[in-house]
Amino acid sequence: MARNEADLLNRLCITTDTGTKLPDDIPPAVVTVSELPIIPPPTTTTPDQFPLFGLLPAELRLKIWFQSFLPRTVELHTRRTHYADADNNGASNQMKWQSNSRNPAALSVSSEARCAALEFYTVALPLARAPPNSNRVVRERPGDLLRDSDRVLYINLEVDMVILLGDLHTGRLTRLLSWFKDQDTGEGKGLRRLAMSVAPWSHLAGAATLKAFARTLFNDFDEFVLFAYQEWMPPEYWNGGTVVLRECEHDDFYTRFIMGRGKQFRVGGGGEGWMVVGQKPMRIAEIQFVDGW
Repeated sequence: MARNEADLLNRLCITTDTGTKLPDDIPPAVVTVSELPIIPPPTTTTPDQFPLFGLLPAELRLKIWFQSFLPRTVELHTRRTHYADADNNGASNQMKWQSNSRNPAALSVSSEARCAALEFYTVALPLARAPPNSNRVVRERPGDLLRDSDRVLYINLEVDMVILLGDLHTGRLTRLLSWFKDQDTGEGKGLRRLAMSVAPWSHLAGAATLKAFARTLFNDFDEFVLFAYQEWMPPEYWNGGTVVLRECEHDDFYTRFIMGRGKQFRVGGGGEGWMVVGQKPMRIAEIQFVDGW
């Protein structure tokens, strides 16, 4: 080592807890390492921010986008059925569903995020709307809905759960599930997860009817749920957001259901399980309407 380099190292030497001597021209204020102040690293970001995301390699950014696409639960509703409806008289094959569920946020973040989201949410269901200036009662009554060409609901047929509010209208349900199958560019199975109100199945032949559906329309389902909510439309306080299906075992509704009309859906010697719909036993749940994404 050159002499000037050795001198520099000696001059940079500071006293440690072992008592190493300081050079004479270094102020005595810096005496030991243990006395140096601990300065935390600068925090320029918060947990909900990552300004350097755009500097990541494109492959890594896409992986992050796809990891953010989680299974969703979305709701669909429509007006009450009526004998004069176009759905009943065959005058129109257009489906007219409404939804307060929001589309994935990634569709509105950036062009890169939108392209990734469209690769994942491959189905865009056209939505309808009620006539303008109509209140909740009018929107719930039988009548025609206006086709809203500006809004669609994006769905991933494999992982998203679709909740249908209201009654069981076989024609509408058949057309909806057939449309989903036509849109499935993969295995062609269509929608895999469906939830419906328990109300239209709570008659004496409800289980027999559901078994017939399980052998035909519902045979490819990975998950089928009956829920306690019996209204035709979402609650008035809910302006849109997410829907949560919560298991309702051991609550009042569940107890009344399994002791009443729900007995017909039980299987096994002691009625310990639920009948199989699609690939798995059905489930009983309650709905929670939550604001937000």
